[in-house]
Amino acid sequence: MENLLRQLLEGQQQLKEDIAEIRTTVTNIEGQQIENSRFIQALRHNSEEVNAQLHNIGHNLDVLTGRAATKEDVTELNAKFDLLNNRLFQPKAAIHQLKAVK
Repeated sequence: MENLLRQLLEGQQQLKEDIAEIRTTVTNIEGQQIENSRFIQALRHNSEEVNAQLHNIGHNLDVLTGRAATKEDVTELNAKFDLLNNRLFQPKAAIHQLKAVK
């Protein structure tokens, strides 16, 4: 009977240790999620700024040339926009890869 009671107490202690370890892990994950959220929000803000700058480039082009943008102008702007988007998505891909590692 004492042996069974001792085993139950040992099992209970092991469960307490496991729960403490799980709590630590959850706390670490929550901290990482907060950090990732802040980073993603910074990337979104940067993307909005890039979009505003791109819009401004198109507007300035219209003002400087005194005409509406041609198909070639739009193609050039799209190429610049694609380049800027690629620069923005590289950190997002890195975040995704870091999350996958966990």
